[in-house]
Amino acid sequence: MPNDVSVRPAARHRSAAALLRGLPLADGRVAIFAALVAVLGLGAGLARTIALEQTRDWTVYEQAAARLVEGKPLYLDRAATTDGLYLYPPAAAALWAVVGSPEALLAAKLAFLCMVGTLALVVTSSAASRLTRWLVAAALIVVAVAAPPELHDFALGNVMAFYIGAVALSVAVPGWLGAVPLGVVCAVALKPVIGPYLLWLFISRRSDAVRVAITGLAVSVVVAAAIGPERYVEYLSALPGMSSMFHQSGGNIGLSAVAAPLAVVGLIVAYVGTVFASRRLSLHSSAAVAIAAGLLAQPTLGFNYLGLLIPAAALLWSNAPRAGLAAIVVLPPLAIVSAPLAAALVMVLAFATPGGRPGPLAGAQAAAVGTTFDPAPSG
Repeated sequence: MPNDVSVRPAARHRSAAALLRGLPLADGRVAIFAALVAVLGLGAGLARTIALEQTRDWTVYEQAAARLVEGKPLYLDRAATTDGLYLYPPAAAALWAVVGSPEALLAAKLAFLCMVGTLALVVTSSAASRLTRWLVAAALIVVAVAAPPELHDFALGNVMAFYIGAVALSVAVPGWLGAVPLGVVCAVALKPVIGPYLLWLFISRRSDAVRVAITGLAVSVVVAAAIGPERYVEYLSALPGMSSMFHQSGGNIGLSAVAAPLAVVGLIVAYVGTVFASRRLSLHSSAAVAIAAGLLAQPTLGFNYLGLLIPAAALLWSNAPRAGLAAIVVLPPLAIVSAPLAAALVMVLAFATPGGRPGPLAGAQAAAVGTTFDPAPSG
């Protein structure tokens, strides 16, 4: 019975594929559910504590804008002020002087966090329906807005929400559309946390890195023309003094809070790990490493920085669903214990699963491994 012999392997293959499709750990619906439960549960538990936050970072921008308008120095010596230090490029003060207010800042941050929804293009298959992608995008936005780090960012009036949205859009949408918001954010509120991701962009998608640089330079030139180039000379002169952030203690959960030499080690690990990942891992896994590495590259961290792990975990899941699900479940509580450890976990999981799929896959392939969010599996 030659026909029976030839059919049995195919039948066994179909049975194995069907079993693999049924594994819940590789099902995107489980990942989304786990993310929503973890984020909303933790957010509800920490909401009262976050509401007690008394620091208001936006007052630093307001004071800098006032000094800019009055022709006073933008960058103050730490010993000369009891207020928070203004550390951003002059563009942030100039922008606040024109349209700045806590309400405008909150509205802009919510708009940027909506960009996290574009990660649905990464984590869904090409076979997923439009409705499925919209539902996934909505779930990602809810996670981004309701995550405790972002609730903390809202309370502080800080700018990390802009980074989270801009990075998500940059990863999900190559080209000018993804590059311009990130370039604007870097021109207005440059932070060390974005360094590893910019390096990854330069190695992996150089044309997009050039677009980000052009955008940032263009914004800076326009601002310099409006307020005077001497303000940027002042900024460059003040940069070496900003190394004092290595010794900041209040509100710092970064490696420098443990020891300044450890922060230097973290900085080296962040950039070396990004280069190595860019050369050895898939596009999405290496991007996850670069985004997480930013939390090691930034010597001082606030709890609001941890929102960057949202796009990192989504990218990790898109390439290695089981590792991504582990990150989704473990990261929220681990982030409360140690921000650097949470970042290191993403990096370790990415390197531990180098053979993952470099998603997003085509519909037939995605159905074969059971990682599509589409609730209707292929036959």
